[in-house]
Amino acid sequence: MISKASVSYARISPRKVRYVIDQIRKKNVPQAWAILGGSPRRASGIIRKLLNQAVDAAEKNSQVAAQDLVVSRVMADGGPTMYRYRAATMGRANIIRKRTSHITLELDLAKHAVNRPAVSAPAKQAAPKKGTAPKAPAAPAVKKTVRKAAAGKKTAGAR
Repeated sequence: MISKASVSYARISPRKVRYVIDQIRKKNVPQAWAILGGSPRRASGIIRKLLNQAVDAAEKNSQVAAQDLVVSRVMADGGPTMYRYRAATMGRANIIRKRTSHITLELDLAKHAVNRPAVSAPAKQAAPKKGTAPKAPAAPAVKKTVRKAAAGKKTAGAR
């Protein structure tokens, strides 16, 4: 874990948040920004701010570029529920539950950033020796099938 950010008591239900966080889990940060920027859900704004906070902390504390980070863990847990009452018919009261969420987001280094291969020249193919011709590929074996003529059947044209 390179960086961690969390928000507590967010006034949105955890179920609504989980729809968005399932889309960005295991994605790299530029992809997550693109997904959150194009999402019409209200939770995407909260998660976008949380992602920006985690990326800023990673860049400041670990000197890691945002392109090298991946959303390794993100979860939304339920917080306390506020109960409100609304008048209903025949003197009854209906309960309104105003749910809250605790959202946690963790960033880690992407696999390609940890083990970056050294840039090398492409491997050259071995040149054929002088005086030898390249071998022609062997012809595939063809299986011949013999059709038996249908005995006694009339053709469509002869009537």
